[in-house]
Formats: sequence, structure tokens, C-alpha cells
Amino acid sequence: MKVTCKEGSCFLGRTLDITDGKTTLSVTIDVGPRIINLSKVGGENIMYHDVDDNVNHDSSAIYGEGKVWHIYGGHRIWLSPEEEKTYVPDSTPVKYEITGTGAIFTPDKWAVHDVQTGLEIAFKEDGSIDVKMTAKNESGNTKKLCIWALTVLKCGAELTVPLSTEDTGYLANRNIVHWHYNDVNDSRYKLYNDKFILKSSDKATGPMKIGTYLKDFKTIYRYGDTTFIKSIDVVEGEYPDFCCNLETYTNRYIHEVESLSPLVDVKDGETLTHVENWRVE
Repeated sequence: MKVTCKEGSCFLGRTLDITDGKTTLSVTIDVGPRIINLSKVGGENIMYHDVDDNVNHDSSAIYGEGKVWHIYGGHRIWLSPEEEKTYVPDSTPVKYEITGTGAIFTPDKWAVHDVQTGLEIAFKEDGSIDVKMTAKNESGNTKKLCIWALTVLKCGAELTVPLSTEDTGYLANRNIVHWHYNDVNDSRYKLYNDKFILKSSDKATGPMKIGTYLKDFKTIYRYGDTTFIKSIDVVEGEYPDFCCNLETYTNRYIHEVESLSPLVDVKDGETLTHVENWRVE
């Protein structure tokens, strides 16, 4: 396997483009970072590009006058539970280091949170990609942290989330979590005994968000002739949002596929790590 890296560009400025000859991804280095492009070589990019800045958030109350957070699109590292100070205006350049299998990206430290995040891309011999995210506590105190990995994809897809069919006797074997704005009769959402499916549409009139806990974490997102499979090695523990390690959100612009690490106490100087495995077919 030969992995090549070279600088390129997108609507957000410079990128680092990484490929193994079968799959290509691009990471922004003037802002973010965001994995802003993901495709089969010669295929269509499946990541959302917020060229018109449709999704943003005024962060001035926390980060100072004029500070705005932008979704930009693509995959990003966030922290959960969601609150005002998680909307960090990450609009500054990103340092990177090329490795033998990909690259490591280091943005500015999160102000207010006092957390240093990091992103590492590693192509594997089996054709998949490990996306490693880190959060180092630099606050001087112990902090409860959860890495929230959000992949902001193009609208107009179908996401399948396999659910447990394990016979657990008198105990529950699955949870389905809804957000307050959901219409449970929304035609985009279908619940089956062994899975749920969430479709996205640019004609949607409102958002939809579903969460669950998966012991065997696997999601399958199909857009056109591209299938994007995301998986993680699940760690037992406390999770946000009524115990969700998988969340998916859609509106008329985007289709997000999200994984979460457990909520854990991280001492000053310690680093929390969360790894997703990606496969593009």
C-alpha cells in the first residue's frame, strides 16, 4: 500500500489531500480541521460543503465580539454534551505532519474549554481508514469529557443503523432517543425490528435527530453509487443523551452521522482518544 499526500484547495482555502489510490480524502488546513472531501478515486465527494454559510452560530457571548462558529461541512471533532461553549470558532490555520500512512493535524487549543484537540488519519492495508480523534485536558483541573465525532454529509442519502436483536430476557435490548423537534411520524424515518433507516431530503421542512446505543457499532450511509461505512470499537460506560453512542441528524442541507466516546473524568495533562474506522465502497 502506498499513501500519498499533497496540498490542494477547496472553498475554505488550502487542504491536505491524502489517498491510497482507492479512496481519497482532503483535510482543511486554513480552518478547522475538517475532513471536507471523501470519495472513491474518480467518484463523487459525499461530504457537505457549506459554501453559502447556511449553518453558523453566534459565539460572541462566550468567545468575544464578532466571533462566529461555522459548520463548514465534512467531519469534525466536537465535545459533548452540547452547550454554548462547544461552538468554538475554529477559523484559524491548522498544523500538520505527514506520516507513512496519512497525517496528523493539530489546531489551536480550544479557548474557555482549555482542551487541545487532534486528528490523525491512517490508511490501513485492508482498504479502510482509521480516523483518530484526541482531546487533551490542559485546564489545570479534572474535566469530564466526551469526544463527539460528527460527519456532516450531503443530503439526499439513506442511512441504515443495524439494531440489536439479542434476546435479553426481561431486560431491554435497545433504546431509541428522540429530540424535541422530531415528528415521530416523519416519513424520512422508518423503524424495523433489526434496524432503523433515516433518509434525508433537500425538500424537508424540519430537522430530525435520532440516537441509540449500539454494542456492535456500524452505520451504512448510501449516497448515489457510494456506500460509506463507519464503525467503532465500543467502550462500555456513561454516555450523553440518555445513553447514546450513535446519533444522526438531518435537515434540508445536511445528513450527519455521529459517534460518541464515553463521558469520563480526564485529569489535567491526560488525553482522551476516540477512533472511528471508515470504509468507502
